[in-house]
Amino acid sequence: MKKHAIALLILVGVLLLTSCQTTPAPTAAPTEPLVATEAPTEVPTEEPGEPVLTLEGLTETKTFTLAELKALPSAEGQAGFISSTGKITTPRLYKGVLLTELARLVGADSSEMGIQLIASDGYSMTFSYDQVANGDFITYDPATGDEIADTGALQAILAYEVDGQPLDAERDGILRLMVISEKNNQVVDGHWSVKFVETMSIKPLVEDWVLTLEGAITDTIDRGSYESCSTGSCHPATWTDDSAQTWAGTPLYILVGRVDDENKHDDGAFNKDLADAGYTVDIIASDGYTVTLDSTRIKNNMNLLVAYAVNENPLVDDNFPLKLVGADLSKKEMVGAIEKIVVHLPAPVEADLTLTGLVDAAQAWTWDDLEALEVVKLTVEHPKKGAMEVEGVRLNALLDLAGVKPEARTLVITASDDFFAEVDLAAVRACVDCLIYFDEDMLRTAMPGMESNFWVKDVVKLEVK
Repeated sequence: MKKHAIALLILVGVLLLTSCQTTPAPTAAPTEPLVATEAPTEVPTEEPGEPVLTLEGLTETKTFTLAELKALPSAEGQAGFISSTGKITTPRLYKGVLLTELARLVGADSSEMGIQLIASDGYSMTFSYDQVANGDFITYDPATGDEIADTGALQAILAYEVDGQPLDAERDGILRLMVISEKNNQVVDGHWSVKFVETMSIKPLVEDWVLTLEGAITDTIDRGSYESCSTGSCHPATWTDDSAQTWAGTPLYILVGRVDDENKHDDGAFNKDLADAGYTVDIIASDGYTVTLDSTRIKNNMNLLVAYAVNENPLVDDNFPLKLVGADLSKKEMVGAIEKIVVHLPAPVEADLTLTGLVDAAQAWTWDDLEALEVVKLTVEHPKKGAMEVEGVRLNALLDLAGVKPEARTLVITASDDFFAEVDLAAVRACVDCLIYFDEDMLRTAMPGMESNFWVKDVVKLEVK
């Protein structure tokens, strides 16, 4: 009896314990959200960092970090450029954001808008929206530099990567404008490829214009190229007038230097020897009004500038697009609405003898010019022929006319058949009776005390090195 009672008590206890445990609720079936949500935006992997681009619209300004730029829709393609001196940087694969995409972010998508890129050093370049949207850029063969067409669609991007890597910060900056295409079959003018870009500004488009330069060669400069040449570290010049207006542009002599000879942009593009020899320059307005200046007045003169802006605004009315201004001009000489600059170089003279090189002023003489100098008659000793009578001009007199620079060490004497002899300049300067002498229909050197190979016949050129 007791056993049954104990078993009964145990059974009741188990049932009571079981009833005290919590039973898990069944898992609910998933339900649709009540409000639709957008797909999450992809989060950039880089740290946000400092802003690298300021985007200025007509009514709003935005800033972007590099991570934020990379989160925008991207484009990539092949891009390279050719410098004004003809150096070609061959295409590489660039990635970045389309300028049209950035413009859209501040509500600019009109053909009446201009897109200005400004670099950290102040250099700037302005594009029309249509140019950027339509890829309207002149292209060149990456192998030869020859102008080509039909290279496929072109797009302008603010690039932040090249060949999958960040741009070289010291050479390119964090952002650089590149004109990309699908294939590596084109490069564009280097001035379009603005580096160290930190600001993109949207503004009403200024009317396009072209400045024509005529001289030994003919050249044209469009508005974008001119403005880029007048900013940053290129060829900027400013002048503040009596009314406290600040004019900005490029020195006149820089423009003359583009067409006074074949050297358009390298060091020494402005030919000082030609300027010293003398010529005139016409600055011509669209209505024909002309101001004429002498080359010696223009030479390396930073106080004569062709301005494209005043108080940081484009010129207007009778001054548009360019005006000659500066401290060294009278008011009558400050011609506006310039459309052409003509350099009137003297007709080339067929010289019988030239003297160039490390001299203050290169020289060129005809036979008559030499005879008009101090001519002497001397008896000199030829190393093989012995004593001989000669008549001519002392070599040192010619060197003195040119003005030999202190660092000069050698005189090179060249004949019409390209034979040349190099003579120690100190030995020449010590030779009082060394001559360029007349011998029937040719010029010869008489070099007493020196070897016969320095007695050059049919001399046409002297060069100091």
